[in-house]
Amino acid sequence: MSRAVARRYARALADLLYQARLSPAERRGEVQAVKQQLTEFASLVAEHSQLRNVLANPALGQEEKRALLDRLGERLGWSRLTRNFLGVMVENRRLDLLGPVREAFDREVYGRLGIVPVEVQTAAELSPGERQGLAERLAALTGSEVELRVATDPGILAGAVARIGSVVYDGSLRAQLRRLQQELIQGGRG
Repeated sequence: MSRAVARRYARALADLLYQARLSPAERRGEVQAVKQQLTEFASLVAEHSQLRNVLANPALGQEEKRALLDRLGERLGWSRLTRNFLGVMVENRRLDLLGPVREAFDREVYGRLGIVPVEVQTAAELSPGERQGLAERLAALTGSEVELRVATDPGILAGAVARIGSVVYDGSLRAQLRRLQQELIQGGRG
């Protein structure tokens, strides 16, 4: 139920972005800005219990809550769209769905833009050239533009692990060593 509600909110927010007359580059920039602003707000709510309590307080009127969001958003440079969207979520007492809404919004807009988000783990930081090369190889693999979300994990030893949706491509040294270990174990039994 909550997942379906989160998808409806995310779809409505994406629809508002797509109704605006923007060039593809402007739309992509606006999408990134809204995503960043929603993430920023989620961090603020998580870090500041007073803010969380004020927004959840049923004794405080919706006008006061909206005014608070407007002042906060104005100070932080949030777009009118983001402030209005958060106001609707507060009015409908749906702030508990902010995380799932952000995830659903991410999927919705990337689907509309034709971009595939790819989570990549590498043993060490990638140079800009390595990032570009990896992005090109993954774009060829998916047939779509990709957005790399790179994190480092020294535990993979070398190479990279890429997750595209539910599919994992594990080219790490750790995985190769595991496969070799399994082959040696299997060879020892026969």
